[in-house]
Amino acid sequence: MIALGVDTSGRTLSVAVARGGQLLGEYSLALGYRHSVTFQPAVDELLGRCDLTARDVGLFAVAAGPGSFTGIRIGLAAVQAMAYAAGAQAVGVSSLRALARSSGAGKGLTAPLLDARGGRVFSTLYRGSRQLIEESPRKIDDLLMEIAAVAGQNEKILVTGDGIAVWEEALARDPGRTGRLPFETVYASLPFCYIRASAVIELALEDLAGGVAVTDPFRLEARYGIASSAERVQGQQGSGENEVEGT
Repeated sequence: MIALGVDTSGRTLSVAVARGGQLLGEYSLALGYRHSVTFQPAVDELLGRCDLTARDVGLFAVAAGPGSFTGIRIGLAAVQAMAYAAGAQAVGVSSLRALARSSGAGKGLTAPLLDARGGRVFSTLYRGSRQLIEESPRKIDDLLMEIAAVAGQNEKILVTGDGIAVWEEALARDPGRTGRLPFETVYASLPFCYIRASAVIELALEDLAGGVAVTDPFRLEARYGIASSAERVQGQQGSGENEVEGT
């Protein structure tokens, strides 16, 4: 089966094609939030280099969030349309889970972080493929406490994603905190701080094999994690609140 994986949930666009689980090709473009312009040409070019078209694809896999609201919508809408046209399956996976897989962390602790602004991060924690804390937007100080409660003494934790800067700032504000935390922080290098579409394919195939994947293109759901700015404004107006928190 031909699988096409895509990620538009962050600043980097990534697309990949695999056959029978074997990677045929992958593009990652760090051009910022220009996915509405760059997505379709990248997909068409990669498929063309693999002598394929979208109608040859049997599985479309997409990083469904959390992340950029607009980026998530672009990816989901495109996958829904392509999967429907091809009569193919479509599977959404967590962007945090895909980020952790993209980091190449192996069996150790991995904290994938996506900057949610305001000192918050979309976050979770994995030991290998096992999730230890739930996905949620958190204040970075709360996340550090949650991780400290489950990490082993002097255990190394790989931190990855664009939320690294938020983590670093939290430690810099309190230089003594590093010594009080039971774990040791290791930062992923830049190439491993972005979601790879090949990891999205891997996870979708694992979910299919495990019987936990939803494959109907029109049942794909975005995992925004928090309400969008427009949704928060609407809710605050209804409750009489005037202050709007940015994301």
